[in-house]
Amino acid sequence: MLVILEYIPLALFFIFYLLGDIFLATGILMVATVMQVIVIKFMREPVTMRHWIVLWAVLIFGSITLFLHDEWFVKVKVSIIYVAIALFLLIGTWWQQRSPLQAMLGHEINLPEFAWRRLTYAWVIFSLCLAALNLYIAEYMSLDAWVNFKVFGTLGATLLFSVGSGAYMFKHHTDRDQDAKEIE
Repeated sequence: MLVILEYIPLALFFIFYLLGDIFLATGILMVATVMQVIVIKFMREPVTMRHWIVLWAVLIFGSITLFLHDEWFVKVKVSIIYVAIALFLLIGTWWQQRSPLQAMLGHEINLPEFAWRRLTYAWVIFSLCLAALNLYIAEYMSLDAWVNFKVFGTLGATLLFSVGSGAYMFKHHTDRDQDAKEIE
């Protein structure tokens, strides 16, 4: 259920962009993102830092987009979110001397310290690359191309990078024997 809930605002954004325009889609995205956080809280699931970053970015840049009637601000929001994620990972790693990914996933998967550090820096680089690519597409390509990139490109890239991250974690996972015993 939570996986579906994660993508409802994005799906609604795309549908209402096709049915209306970028401004209608932005308003729907704002409402859907607020509703998403309310439903997550209602389900008594944790609202993560990523949820808060996305919520505030959507509300701030969506409001500016609607107030100024300028699509640029909703376009740049995507890059702001990816830069914020990269900064969260970097600052968390430097401040606490421990990867935020390790703090979130370390109780489920046991990786050596170097593997957590590499994985964190890989996600930082990936996030910054998506932020830069989004800015390029927003500036130099059509609105339709940007919407398609936002909906399908970032989703596909994130899915592929997540699969690659999973493979990397599996390669460096240190409790494989214990996992095999638990499966039996």
